Amino acid sequence: MTLEFDKVAPQVERMGRALAARNITLSERGDLAWQLFQSLSGLDAIHTRIQLARDRDAGFRGAAPLDEAVNRAYPLPPAPDLATILAADGSQIYPSTHSAALFYLTNAGVFVYHHGLDLLPEQITEPVLAYTEALLHDERGQVISNAAVNARRTVHEQQMLAREVWNRRTLNRPILAISDGPLLFWVGKDVPNGRRLQDDYLAAMVHLHDAHTALFDASGQSASAIGYIDRPTSAFVVSLVYLMSLEPDGVRGAALETNGPLEGLTDQWLLFRLLKPGERSALFVQQSPQNKRYRDRGESYEIAFFYVNVGQPHAYHLARVEMPMWVAKNPARVDEVHALVMAQCEMMWRYPYALTRADELAVVRNIERTQLENMIEIELRRNAQTVELSEKLEAKVVRHGRKRYGERRR
Repeated sequence: MTLEFDKVAPQVERMGRALAARNITLSERGDLAWQLFQSLSGLDAIHTRIQLARDRDAGFRGAAPLDEAVNRAYPLPPAPDLATILAADGSQIYPSTHSAALFYLTNAGVFVYHHGLDLLPEQITEPVLAYTEALLHDERGQVISNAAVNARRTVHEQQMLAREVWNRRTLNRPILAISDGPLLFWVGKDVPNGRRLQDDYLAAMVHLHDAHTALFDASGQSASAIGYIDRPTSAFVVSLVYLMSLEPDGVRGAALETNGPLEGLTDQWLLFRLLKPGERSALFVQQSPQNKRYRDRGESYEIAFFYVNVGQPHAYHLARVEMPMWVAKNPARVDEVHALVMAQCEMMWRYPYALTRADELAVVRNIERTQLENMIEIELRRNAQTVELSEKLEAKVVRHGRKRYGERRR
């Protein structure tokens, strides 16, 4: 059977009308949010209100500003003449019961770019094949979920990035380590040994901080770590605006379960009006239990963020840049991050060049997955193992060839 487009077309038309109506409503809410955002009072009043929400255990999960005015834009500073940028990304093959053998693979890549230097980039990859019972099954004996593979891959990426930064701690220039996605890492209950994974990830953050300390002691330079979030959908600042719009008596858990009349808005509705290309927002800290755990490990590890418009005139594009407090508390380091992120995005138009190349290094393509499976089947036969593919898999081979079920990276 093929998709019957004559039956889908009327539904697409209804979808278009519904989205148009919703956007009109959101536009009206956006105007209200902008007015409230523009009228926000000083930092003392904001911090007092956030503390009130904490004291009442109201469950506020929005943004808290550091020490910068929240409703102004911060211009693009000059980039350092020299810097080394390391970007990490990863890919995976998930376990499949339809394959000849049960396994999964993670592949992490680090791309090293030398800003301002006439040096060739460096490329490092690290594939890890998992095939033991302990790695493939949870405590109930079930095959681990895709989320578990993703979590292990993320830890692998961060450990590899920390190691490569540490190996360059004697450089006499700034280092910027870029991760793809948020720096705050947490896992759900469907991930075996989730707490240990979170501890391993945080240990990698400590290793990055150790590299920063060693570099600073050796040359006075910094090693900054960031997470780059393309197309953020968060509403941390909107939640702050809504909190500030409440009367003090109204700051209760029930009121903060939603963003009230601002519900459905993301921070883009505010930041696109505020930021011209190249400009960043104030620095904020997300209020969350996960971030508190990082802060409990040490003040240097709490995660802050700013938004930055990495687009062009008439083609705005918003990104969120997260960083640990050892970066956020130092204005010179924040300026370095801001400038180097923009320099990288200008090379690729709105996405860091080094991250793009790290993705290319790490991605496992369909043909490579097929080659790996062929290698595994040959090795099984060499070791006198029976190779049986599932009927479902064989049917797919007949219809599409073996590359049909290859997984693209996240």
